[in-house]
Amino acid sequence: MSRMIVYGTPGSTYTWSTEIALVEKKIPYELVEVAFGAHLLPPHRERHPFAKVPVLEHDGFRVYETQAILRYLDQVVPSPPLQPSDPRDAARMNQAIGIVDWYFWRAAGPGIVGQRLFAAARGLAPDEAAVQAAVPVVRTSLSELDRFLGDRQFLAGDRLTLADIMVLPIVRYLLLTPEASLFDPHPRLRAWCERLGSRESVRETEPQLARKR
Repeated sequence: MSRMIVYGTPGSTYTWSTEIALVEKKIPYELVEVAFGAHLLPPHRERHPFAKVPVLEHDGFRVYETQAILRYLDQVVPSPPLQPSDPRDAARMNQAIGIVDWYFWRAAGPGIVGQRLFAAARGLAPDEAAVQAAVPVVRTSLSELDRFLGDRQFLAGDRLTLADIMVLPIVRYLLLTPEASLFDPHPRLRAWCERLGSRESVRETEPQLARKR
């Protein structure tokens, strides 16, 4: 297979998800860094009109939106499969992905991780009001993801799926913040994160900022 190109920003949770999937699939790829702020400039806007990361390029075909990228990878390289064949497991996977995109990341990304980790890395003080505003949505998100997990090893069935790949990065970051206490009612979710953290695909692609202090 020809090498794929990922245009992404180091530290981005969605770029990390894409890299995890590529390594799980054993697909060779090149990461082209889009520096923080450069995603807003014309060269990247030509790839992504909404100025987000990542963008995947494969043999002249470009696709953006992480859900679309991951589903594309799963069709181009069917093995190992990252989407369940069971309709109920597939529905759970889609629910978990939807929670990340519509609620969990929107609250936790800019509201907690952005304030606690990324702002600190740039020498800025966190916006405590933004953190507190994010907490209720993050709490609900964690409760639902823990419910999906139950006593299983993965979020949507008996093997790794796109749900795990999409959820893991933001969870890893949250666990490095003082708001990690939000996980106290959910030890199964913490254990799930630890298990996935030992996978080669996660270790190999782990951003510097996501490493335990």
